[in-house]
This record gives sequence, structure tokens and C-alpha cells, in this order.
Amino acid sequence: MKFKNRRWIVVFSAWLLSLSVLLMTGCQEEPEPESKRVALTIDTSDPQVFVRHIVGEYLTISDELVFQYQQFKAAKDSQGFILFRNNHWTPSYIDSKRLYEETLFNQKAYIYRQQLNGVFDTFFDLQKLSVLLKHSLLKEDWALEKQAMSRIAKDRMLMMKYLKAEDVGKGVFRSRTDS
Repeated sequence: MKFKNRRWIVVFSAWLLSLSVLLMTGCQEEPEPESKRVALTIDTSDPQVFVRHIVGEYLTISDELVFQYQQFKAAKDSQGFILFRNNHWTPSYIDSKRLYEETLFNQKAYIYRQQLNGVFDTFFDLQKLSVLLKHSLLKEDWALEKQAMSRIAKDRMLMMKYLKAEDVGKGVFRSRTDS
């Protein structure tokens, strides 16, 4: 008789444990599948559409980076900036960068022939500049901050030149690395 009671207790305990695990995992919301962003393609008949897209995104994310940097610097909160950069800004930037890398890979010949590679180079360099800002705030290295901010300002001006050009697809621009 004792053997049957022990087996019943073991079975009941196992059942209770299984039920509690199912309830904990079953009640959690399933993560929504991430919507895949569609790869971008440069329309060779009107490359200005793509240029407006990448330049607009560059200006938006660089503005956000600089604004948040200045806010956290004013609050003397370097860790807050690092958390913002690591958890919010960088993942968003990386998503966009992957799309542009795919576009560059798929249309490399056209991009280089039309000298649009400077737009990509500038966009890709922004991550390095964000690291410089992080280190400048962390180490309170204001010379490094000045260097990074100056470079961001120059890159913004370079991107604006691409944005304002009427004949961007006609090979009139040169990459920063071509100088």
C-alpha cells in the first residue's frame, strides 16, 4: 500500500510541476515576428529618390545621436548615454546599415560608376563616430568630442550636397576617400 501512495505522490508532483511550467510558458506573449525590411534598390532612372532616402535617414539618426549626447553630457550621465547608444541607437542604426550594405552589394557597379559610394561611406562611418562620442563622454575627453562633432558636421554637409544635387546620378560627386 505504501508503494502505491509514493508512486501517486511522485506522479502528482510531476504533473503539478509540468502544469506550472506550461502555465508560465503558455501565458507569455509570443514575440511578434519582426517585420523584415525590404532591401532597397536604386532606381537607375531616378537615383535621387534613393539618395533622398539614405540622406534623410542619415540626418535623422545623426541628429538623434548628437541630441542625446548633448542631453546626457549636460546631465553628466555618461552611463545613460552608453545605455541609450547600445540599446536604442545602435540596433536601429545596424538595421539600416544592413539594408544599405545589401544595396551596395547588389548594385556596386552602378554605385561606383555613378560615384554614389560617398553616401554609403559616410553612412557607414557614423557608427565609428558614435563610438568616439561615447569615449569622449566616458573619459571626459573634450578634444575627442570636438573631433567627433567636427567630423559629424562635415559629414552632414557632405550628405546635404548629395541631397541638393539635381544630377546626382550623373557622376558629379566624388567620395571623401577620392580626394
